[in-house]
Amino acid sequence: MKLPDPRSRATVGANMTPMIDVVFLLIIFFLVSSHLAKQESRMPLDLPAARTSADADTERQALTININTDAEVLVLGKSVGEADLRAVLADHVTRDGDAAAIRIRTDRNAEYRTVRPVLRTAAALGITDVSLSVRSATSTNVPTAGNR
Repeated sequence: MKLPDPRSRATVGANMTPMIDVVFLLIIFFLVSSHLAKQESRMPLDLPAARTSADADTERQALTININTDAEVLVLGKSVGEADLRAVLADHVTRDGDAAAIRIRTDRNAEYRTVRPVLRTAAALGITDVSLSVRSATSTNVPTAGNR
């Protein structure tokens, strides 16, 4: 009986290079997306003051909508019109369902008529978890997010 030669056998194994490439791409994706999420809530706005507020819920993944003094509605750093805002919010509801939440950050000098379409669109799409970012009236430099 002839014994097999171990040197002539081909090695069986999985090539790990593609899997490592995918893992690195996922790491880069999550780093970039988390940076953009942080950047969205740090847009320089002079937030309105409030006497009472609640601390922001850090566990909740709310979509941040910024409204500046020029009545420009910004989502993910891009200016959006009413139709685009509806599409973005509809996509947000599709992804998160009943847990869909938005956070509105508006400049204190922005008029309510620029906030109203955002609130109406959110209500029409079934988004009931809405928070407005404010700063404490006692401290002029400390912004907080309050649910009002």
